[in-house]
Amino acid sequence: MQVSTYLVIRRCVFIMGAIVVLASCHESLEDRAAREASEYTRKYCPTPVVNNTRTDSVVFNKQSKTYTYYCSFTDKFDNAKVIQDNNKNITDGLLKAIKDNPGIKIYKEAGFNFQYVVHSAQTPNTVLYQHNFTTKEYK
Repeated sequence: MQVSTYLVIRRCVFIMGAIVVLASCHESLEDRAAREASEYTRKYCPTPVVNNTRTDSVVFNKQSKTYTYYCSFTDKFDNAKVIQDNNKNITDGLLKAIKDNPGIKIYKEAGFNFQYVVHSAQTPNTVLYQHNFTTKEYK
């Protein structure tokens, strides 16, 4: 009877140790987000221009839990007046895209922010549009 108790305790210790080891091997959600943003930028950016928009890079800030998409507007969208006149439509469209994107569900559930900073392709130092979407907006 004492031998079986020893085996049970030994087995429990082994299982608990295995759980700790396996749990420590997994990256945090924030680390995963940073890695994925970096990999996306390295593999795909700058993206081809689609609908006068190009994604230049994607970064993730762990402290603020913010995914930032740096983009550029080209051609007819590369105009501050046009963007100002359509600011609400752009914001509404991006918000809908965030809400409808199942690929970022885990990040939305974790309360991440999604920021868009859009520069002019013609004058890259000019920011034409910027918005930070928080959980209050997309939930």
